[in-house]
Amino acid sequence: MSMAMRMLIVALAAGVLAAGSACSSSPKQQEDDPTTRALGDPMNYSPQDDQDISGGGVTDFHGQAFKKDMDHVLNP
Repeated sequence: MSMAMRMLIVALAAGVLAAGSACSSSPKQQEDDPTTRALGDPMNYSPQDDQDISGGGVTDFHGQAFKKDMDHVLNP
């Protein structure tokens, strides 16, 4: 085999290896992964959940829970 033919074979082999490694991908992480969310927003300035404090709608009032919360605020 001539030197040019050996160089061609080595170049083709390197190209196939490079193309094979470029096509393989790591498993995609889920967006709900806490690590991914922490890297994107480390100080949690924009939380994804729209939760209100009461945990319910306008008509959902829990008297005992309100009493307990007020007790914790006024009597620490």
